[in-house]
Amino acid sequence: MKKIVTLNVKQLRTEECFGYLKLVLAETENLPEEETPSILTTSVNTYTDKFNGYDTALKASAVNPATVSVTATDAGRDDAWRGTNAYVKAMCNHPTADVASAAAEAKSLFDKYGDPTSLAQTEESGVLHNLLQDLEAFDASKRTLLNLDVWIADLKAKEEAFLAAAAERTEADAARQVGIVKETRTAAEAAYRSLVDTVNALAMINGDAAYATFIDHVNAMIERQKAISKARSTRAKKEDEFAE
Repeated sequence: MKKIVTLNVKQLRTEECFGYLKLVLAETENLPEEETPSILTTSVNTYTDKFNGYDTALKASAVNPATVSVTATDAGRDDAWRGTNAYVKAMCNHPTADVASAAAEAKSLFDKYGDPTSLAQTEESGVLHNLLQDLEAFDASKRTLLNLDVWIADLKAKEEAFLAAAAERTEADAARQVGIVKETRTAAEAAYRSLVDTVNALAMINGDAAYATFIDHVNAMIERQKAISKARSTRAKKEDEFAE
């Protein structure tokens, strides 16, 4: 008698679990349509509903409202850096020698780190952190001579606004991942196991002829998934041994 073999879907990665469950959903088209036992119809409908809930949660988790704020604050700190850098550069040509000299010293701090606005967000934060430390340690009398403090304060405020937005985005991502996505995935996994148990039971009671295509196809997917998981585990083990 044909039977769907066991696959622990809990051990699959989020994307793998979703992809596998989606393939199983497509295979339900191969289940018998005529004289279908009501228990199978209910099981398929429940599985479809729970999978769709999981799908919706994953799509929602990919859209983080905080991302808009991160993008805006990132652009704000870029503009602040460009404005401050341009101001100091222009002051290097000031007609008063002391002012020009102080500006040249300040400009050397900007040149030391280069333009961070094209870097990845985390890298840019590192550069701005170091630059702001240098600027705040710059001789106070020269900062006053250049009227530089207002520019430094603006750049610092823009960087802090970005960091706050980035932290909010990270927190929101984590909350969704462990919240609604986990909840809907668990429900979909339970519905999958129920469907498998139902098909196996009906195949044993009524014979497997009507369920053979579904069973064979799902088993083939399970064997493929097991092979992928085994290969990943073997690769990870070798990497650990190499690291030792």
